[in-house]
Amino acid sequence: MRISSLFSGGLISNYNCSAACRHCLYRSSPRRDASYIDPEFARSLLHRARSLGCRGMHIGGGEPFLRFRDLLDTVGVFRDAGMRLDYLETNASWFTDKASAIEKLSRLAAAGCDTVMVSICPFHIEFIPLYKPEGVIEACKSAGMNFFIWQEQYYRELSSLDHGRTHTREELEAAFGPDYLLRAAGRFGLTMNGRALESFKPFFRHSSAEEICAANPGACTEAGETSHFHMDLYGNYIPPGCVGFTIDHEDLGSELDPERYPLFLMMLSEGISALYEQARRDSGFIPDPEGYISKCDLCQEIRTWMSKMTFSGELGPAEFYSPAH
Repeated sequence: MRISSLFSGGLISNYNCSAACRHCLYRSSPRRDASYIDPEFARSLLHRARSLGCRGMHIGGGEPFLRFRDLLDTVGVFRDAGMRLDYLETNASWFTDKASAIEKLSRLAAAGCDTVMVSICPFHIEFIPLYKPEGVIEACKSAGMNFFIWQEQYYRELSSLDHGRTHTREELEAAFGPDYLLRAAGRFGLTMNGRALESFKPFFRHSSAEEICAANPGACTEAGETSHFHMDLYGNYIPPGCVGFTIDHEDLGSELDPERYPLFLMMLSEGISALYEQARRDSGFIPDPEGYISKCDLCQEIRTWMSKMTFSGELGPAEFYSPAH
């Protein structure tokens, strides 16, 4: 099997973040490694993606603005590599005042960024007061920077709250109903992996590992999708939705080595049943008696178990599998 064609993706500049949102697939947080992508390394990742057909990528994190000088250099690399920068993601936690925000946005525009995605949702507002993304939006207007809100449907709701402070889960549920965050997750269209899975798993029906396997026979085709991939600062290619699987970007376009990627290739060819049986047979995996909500839930728990084994180098970054993050 080879990953030979890429369409649209994102460049993860860092996993360190100013927030630890409930819906984060990547488990970004202030506790993650503070490393930031090296601009020259970013260039090599963009060249690799472009060689496989990708013509546009965005920059995300973590929070890319945490190291602004490095962000500027990364934006500049897109132009040099001939890769379209579709947009730059931000949670707006860096906003302090309009003048300094305009100055930053103007410098980004000069470096080659013309669109900013500003995140506003019930998960961000637990960490970032609404006045900050609103301030970035106003600064974008003044600086002539294109922007869009992700997701605007929540902005209309959250605008009824105090814009000057964060709001807890309890406050959100008091204002909008006891199941507000669960309903918000459904409207968001979340992929239930990473911290999102841990946050919302208790609200869904559980089935045993054997029932999950029986309901999902055969290959896991989702693992082989390339429609919206990511590449991170460590040089990992991350399949859409399959956070925690890492494929070296240098192996893209070539036949994947079964000795290097046994678990990923097993999922692609045989699916969750084969992964489950191997985990039980070779590493003593014991399924949770309370069950799982999906094959992705079972897969993530198996991978977390296997990530501690010597043969699991295709699983990472290590912090993704650490409960502390």
